[in-house]
Amino acid sequence: MTSNAVDGVARPDLAEARRAVERIYGPQASGIWSDLLSTARLDGSETGPGAIEQLLDAMRSAAPVTALCGEALAIRVASHDRLSQAYELMRSSAS
Repeated sequence: MTSNAVDGVARPDLAEARRAVERIYGPQASGIWSDLLSTARLDGSETGPGAIEQLLDAMRSAAPVTALCGEALAIRVASHDRLSQAYELMRSSAS
């Protein structure tokens, strides 16, 4: 996860998505991960916030279990983004 933590909660990234795929698919995860990266046009080393968005699009268009995993990660990304916005508003109004 990135160091962009809000109240101890970090935004999901590619590394976390890969761990999720590994937990779901076990020994088959490597091939599935490679397919997802290819579909998302990523190499897996990206660290910017847009990389997880690209991967989530690929996950949500994949097999049902992968799509569900992608949807769960997307909810976490959206929640983190909204929480970050709320914290920023609170900080700016406190100044």
